[in-house]
Amino acid sequence: MNTKKIAIDVVLVPPDNIVQFAIDINKTFPETSAENYILHAKTCIPHITLLMGLITKEQIPEVGRKLGALAEKFSALKLTITHAKSSARPDGKVLSGLEIEKTPELQKLHETILEEMSSIFAYDGVEKKMFYTPPPVNEVPMFWVQGFAKTSVRENYKPHITLGVGESKQEIVPVQFTASKLALCHLGNYCTCRDVLWAASLS
Repeated sequence: MNTKKIAIDVVLVPPDNIVQFAIDINKTFPETSAENYILHAKTCIPHITLLMGLITKEQIPEVGRKLGALAEKFSALKLTITHAKSSARPDGKVLSGLEIEKTPELQKLHETILEEMSSIFAYDGVEKKMFYTPPPVNEVPMFWVQGFAKTSVRENYKPHITLGVGESKQEIVPVQFTASKLALCHLGNYCTCRDVLWAASLS
């Protein structure tokens, strides 16, 4: 029985054009390479977090089954990038992201997954070894995962696509897109999605 926990994220993966849009902005950040925060369509995937937490590796099939059942009940979501936002992370450096309009459908998907996973996901005892490496992991993702259930769910849920360490110089105009891919990912440094453990399409 493998009881070693890993840090995971249930996410919506945007369509290819939005993934590339985020990657292109990330490339303009001077600290991208130094921070090991290089967005990539397969190895550091731009995404919209729905729920973070800790599970054991043996729980991946169970979580996948539950998410698969939910994927059949939810239609692809029509979403809108409204603007770019920057904020200071715990160590003072600036992180930027694309803010997503919180539609009733997106909020319902978030809360439904939260309820389905309430008996499975854990948040205590987060350690660096639970994250995907390389690149090496700092304190930031441990801080985010441990506090997620207290700070980022239900009315505090704030959908976004993180762009990386830096500030976007280009003006962001509202962009509409349809998100249909639901995925379970192993988290790496900065809570990046490094490895897709399970994926399915919303109906």
